[in-house]
Amino acid sequence: MDFDVAFMLQAFLAALHYLPTTLLLGFLPLLFGSVFGFGIALIRFYQVPVLSPLFKWFVAIFKAIPVVLILLVSYLLFSDSLDRLAASLSLQIRFSDLDRRWIAIFALTLYAVSGLSEIFRSSLASIPKGQFDAALSVGFTSKQILRRVIIPQVFPIALPLLNNMLISLIKASSLVSMVSVVDILNGALIKANVNYRYLEAYIAVALIYWALCASIEAITALYEKYGHKNKRRRLA
Repeated sequence: MDFDVAFMLQAFLAALHYLPTTLLLGFLPLLFGSVFGFGIALIRFYQVPVLSPLFKWFVAIFKAIPVVLILLVSYLLFSDSLDRLAASLSLQIRFSDLDRRWIAIFALTLYAVSGLSEIFRSSLASIPKGQFDAALSVGFTSKQILRRVIIPQVFPIALPLLNNMLISLIKASSLVSMVSVVDILNGALIKANVNYRYLEAYIAVALIYWALCASIEAITALYEKYGHKNKRRRLA
């Protein structure tokens, strides 16, 4: 079978139409996962009684579960429980009204939280303990230490790993067809169903994924370079 370049371009444009969906499924789970993951990391870093071992098991469990299973179980939970829960609370929303992208975002956030909490916990461990003691010695409260000492250091340290997590989420979003969501991969495959030219569709999608991930890598590298320059200026 001859390779159809013209159809590859058609599949590329069809996939590109769903690029906002793929970006949404990458960035929102990263954002939500960072908030919850950072909270879990702080709880485990400070060894909060009861909560620390509880979240240790949470992280261990979700690190071991494939993304596709999290997606399918989340879909089944929403489809089975949402209508009953909404009825008990006298809400008008029903499962049939729910945008399936939110199920995918929920599932990908669960997947991201476990990895991000470990990223932030290792970043917290890399901050010298002397800095915490110095902040306490000058009268900083726990909130001030968090705002002025921890956060300004943790996120720059974690940035390369956050970049990897974002790329992982974007690639994992190719599985969201399991919960009836169309992303760039499935947008191209829908186009290919007409004439069965799946090779052209897969190559078109691969080019989009490559360009997207390369752009994220380039932006992260520029930010790191800018951050290093600013740090050198402050130290000079």
